[in-house]
Amino acid sequence: MFIQQVAKKLNITTRSIRHYEDLGIIKSDRLENNYRVYDEKNYDKLKFLVRARNLGFSLKECKELIKLFENNTRQSSLVREIAKKKLNDLKLQIKELQNLKISLEWLVNKCPGNEKPDCPIIDELAKD
Repeated sequence: MFIQQVAKKLNITTRSIRHYEDLGIIKSDRLENNYRVYDEKNYDKLKFLVRARNLGFSLKECKELIKLFENNTRQSSLVREIAKKKLNDLKLQIKELQNLKISLEWLVNKCPGNEKPDCPIIDELAKD
């Protein structure tokens, strides 16, 4: 399958695919005209990568997961540990975003939003 076909099938850009190749995460074969082609194994690896990225895994984590994906003697505990760490990271991010939301709601409610130049939002952002 050519790079454009793979990109379309996985709903990603050819640029992303090339980037993953440059990082050494995936590989493609080359035709005589230097076109990239992907066999089923590399397509499956790329599909795995896209799904992992969609779950929020970093490229570093994806590299680890792909190594485990390719290892038929892997221990599921290793996979679980990576996923568990990601889950904890996401929980922390959610907590931080909730705190940001509360702060922003407070500022929005404090601002009169009228024709006058006084604005508590600007004042808060300009603080030392």
